[in-house]
Amino acid sequence: MAESGPIGPHGTETSDRPWSGPKAQKKLGDDERKLRQAHGWVDGDADPSTKSAYKFIHHEVTGDGSVGPANVRAAASAIGVLNGARGGASIPEKDRRRIYNHLAQHLNDAGKEPPPLK
Repeated sequence: MAESGPIGPHGTETSDRPWSGPKAQKKLGDDERKLRQAHGWVDGDADPSTKSAYKFIHHEVTGDGSVGPANVRAAASAIGVLNGARGGASIPEKDRRRIYNHLAQHLNDAGKEPPPLK
């Protein structure tokens, strides 16, 4: 069983390129390390080598499946989901702040003010 819940913040390069979460997700393989690098949350009851165990993808992924910079558009969008956009996210309430902190760190790294967590 994988460590469950929010994936800790980490400083990385950032990008403001156009974003498509489904395209980035499709490029990822089933490598647990890469999946953890690209996302903000993992379900500890799910198989950690499957994409379905993860939520809040926000890192760019190259054609060969390498995880790249955090995309600031993706991070801001993911905060929107935490705040209820697109129907919100089915995650434990106790995890929301830590996921927000992870995403907000990337926005701060890019010199951008993160939207508040509601």
